[in-house]
Amino acid sequence: MKPQPLADATLTTRSHYLDFIRAATVVLVVVYHVFFARNFVLNFGGLVPTNGPGFADAFATVVYPWLMFSLFLVAGISARLSLNRRSNREFFRERTTKLLVPSTLGVLVFHSWTLGVLTTTSQPGLVDAPIPTPIFALICVLGGQGPLWFAQLLFFYSALLVLFRRRARNNATLADSSVAQPAAVESSHASTLAWTLFFAAATLGVWGSAQILNTPVITVYRVGIYGFAFCLGYLVFYRPNVEAALVRTRWLWGVCATCFGLLYFRRFFGENYADAPVLRHFTTNAYAWTATLAILAFSKRYADRPTRLTAFLARTSFGLYVFHMFFVYAATLLFARFCDVPEPLEIALVAAASFVGSYATYFVVRRVPGLRFLVLGLRRRDVERKIGETGKKSSFFGKN
Repeated sequence: MKPQPLADATLTTRSHYLDFIRAATVVLVVVYHVFFARNFVLNFGGLVPTNGPGFADAFATVVYPWLMFSLFLVAGISARLSLNRRSNREFFRERTTKLLVPSTLGVLVFHSWTLGVLTTTSQPGLVDAPIPTPIFALICVLGGQGPLWFAQLLFFYSALLVLFRRRARNNATLADSSVAQPAAVESSHASTLAWTLFFAAATLGVWGSAQILNTPVITVYRVGIYGFAFCLGYLVFYRPNVEAALVRTRWLWGVCATCFGLLYFRRFFGENYADAPVLRHFTTNAYAWTATLAILAFSKRYADRPTRLTAFLARTSFGLYVFHMFFVYAATLLFARFCDVPEPLEIALVAAASFVGSYATYFVVRRVPGLRFLVLGLRRRDVERKIGETGKKSSFFGKN
């Protein structure tokens, strides 16, 4: 008999603020990469010469610790909500199509020849040096990965989650999915205090997970800390009483995030914020954790309602995420070489071109059979359903 997903009445009204966080985070990722292309403090990625750390490096330094950490935590919540309505097999098949295919086959057939060629040929050391064609092609494939490392890690965590659920006892699963009483939705003062102490203690877990399973060369593959965030989302943050506790203590986490952020910025501004010693420092991880708690709390309190803008950004988030890097780099190079305008105006023009180019490419590619499946993980029925739906749309980062 085909296994059926278990119903859980505690997971019925949680979608809107998560949509807001995902949409806002993807927009911030685009803005981050606009400044990333002008960075001074990193040893890679910079396309425009700068005289020293400036506003671009300051913005990137501030958002980098929590930007993707919060997205992985929200992805863990979304995995919980998705598995509540799907079997393990359906969940794995869906994640394979929407995560693994675009981040592997999509890179080979599309991104390596667009973003990969652009990033490779824009580096003077690679252009001037004689490189054999097979090596050049391999470099283009690696350069074409761009932001799709997120999809690769998210698929890895999702696959491990399916294996974990398959081995879990049925009675444990039933106990975990039991229907909560209405009184449990409202967090009591004792419950709020208990969860607050738990979140304070979890700072050590975040810091500890940042010390392990980090790739030595490509530093974005921080398997330990991002996996910890995903597990926290799946195991903890789907609970209504956790939401209520966060909303009650939102100003506490806002103040903590501000204090740790100031300490982090004062300590590390001007240094390589993506370097291992910075990422493993306690202050960096305490800042990332408290900032994520503040984001969840304030979003739940003030943004837990549907809007047309949020719905549009949620259903097009993958298109913006996967295509923006090429347009950020292309626009940065074009404006820097051929336009003599003030730097703030140039940055604004690059950002506008990145958004317009990404959305235009997304709406074109999703209408091309074959290419839309390889690059976007969409089949024809998915496109027809998304165009025809009038309710809330699903997103690349998870269904709520």
